[in-house]
Amino acid sequence: MKFLASGALKPPRSIHAVSKTKVAGRGQLTPTFKRGVVLLRDTRGTVYRVGWEPITSPSGRGGPATRKRSAAKGERSGGRETTSRSLAAGKYTITGYRLIRRDKRGATWVLSATATRGIRDFNVVAENEKVLEIDPSVVVDCSVRRTKLGLRILVSITGEIEAGVSIYRKGRRIPIVYRVLDRQGQVVAMGKMEYG
Repeated sequence: MKFLASGALKPPRSIHAVSKTKVAGRGQLTPTFKRGVVLLRDTRGTVYRVGWEPITSPSGRGGPATRKRSAAKGERSGGRETTSRSLAAGKYTITGYRLIRRDKRGATWVLSATATRGIRDFNVVAENEKVLEIDPSVVVDCSVRRTKLGLRILVSITGEIEAGVSIYRKGRRIPIVYRVLDRQGQVVAMGKMEYG
């Protein structure tokens, strides 16, 4: 508690405004994904939260007003969405990311990954565009061990470079469903595991 009260732990600096023009000493970061957030750390240890999320109203809901406000800010140019964000030139480390997608039914899915040691480094060059690629793949590794008490099921869910991953649907982390089969392929046990 003393550490938290000391002010040594500072929230990340938020960058979400559209970068429309080149600025001396700054580069432009453009993602390969449509919606999401990346957490970056520079060489001085400063953390940045760079977002590509829809603007929401004070009630927390997006809608026609959201789209109108976005267009007024120049987030669309000639029908094409402008996705660049401005960052000071330098070296950055990706320490986390959130990728946001909607399924055909309109449900929002979020893939959230964290690796404090760093996922990958990249450089931003002044007055140049840097394309930021995030691999959306998820690797699920499962192993089962027999113990005196029964079965021990071990599951790891990882993203890019084995970063720890959580998957959310409609704001809730989805559980891992498992089934244990016998030699004949019959289900002898099943259940859900929480993680993250």
